[in-house]
Amino acid sequence: MLVVAVKLFNQILFTMTELEKLYQNMADTLEQGMTDLEKFEAGNMSAGTRVRKNMQTIKDLAQKVRVTVQEQKNAVAA
Repeated sequence: MLVVAVKLFNQILFTMTELEKLYQNMADTLEQGMTDLEKFEAGNMSAGTRVRKNMQTIKDLAQKVRVTVQEQKNAVAA
């Protein structure tokens, strides 16, 4: 039983690290998109395409965070 608990604890630690990486990647992606957003607001329509692509990436990362958190909750509850 102790071995199972240790394995689960290690898995949760790994997942937390993975969550931190996903969250940081999402924040970095958002920050990087600010330049294109400013260009778009100044009238550069091509930058608008990059802003939309950037936002899709953030959406995908946010979904991965949500799924990982739910998996963690389910693992602890089981």
